[in-house]
Amino acid sequence: ALLSPPCASLCLQGALQALHHSQSAATEHLCDAVIGHFVPPGPAPASGESPLVTALEDAEQGRVLEAALAVAVPQQLRELFQDHFRGRLRGVACHRLANHGLQRLLDHAPSDVVGAVLEELGPALHEPLARGHHGVAVALVAACGRHPELQQGALRWVLQVGRSSCRTLWCHKAPPSSKPR
Repeated sequence: ALLSPPCASLCLQGALQALHHSQSAATEHLCDAVIGHFVPPGPAPASGESPLVTALEDAEQGRVLEAALAVAVPQQLRELFQDHFRGRLRGVACHRLANHGLQRLLDHAPSDVVGAVLEELGPALHEPLARGHHGVAVALVAACGRHPELQQGALRWVLQVGRSSCRTLWCHKAPPSSKPR
């Protein structure tokens, strides 16, 4: 009922943004209600798919969840990360829709969550980039930029991805032509 008709989704997104900008205490309650609609309380099953990730993979549900992630309080973001994102970041970052939810999480996450994302996703940062999801890398670097203690680690992984890309380009470069001039 929250997403039907599609204009209801748009209204929820607008309500979350308006309440957040007005600094209303109702923001957290609406955010909890929206997230609770998609995600039952408690952690996702370790062996199965997270209901939050599944919802982020859907275009309409994902937009509402992105709006909720954009206004969630730090503790809520920590819990969502621990229960639904941790251990699933590579798949989320590489999914054509779910990666936007990860970007919203990074846009607003506290330093401990950003550090955990960097630790898990940094070594695999080339994967979302290879799929054209540059926004994931941009959001991760921007999030690390807000937390000075994470900047060196972010720089290391970005340079490593850049070095790998240059090496790949160099290896695939065509040999010079042997035709006489």
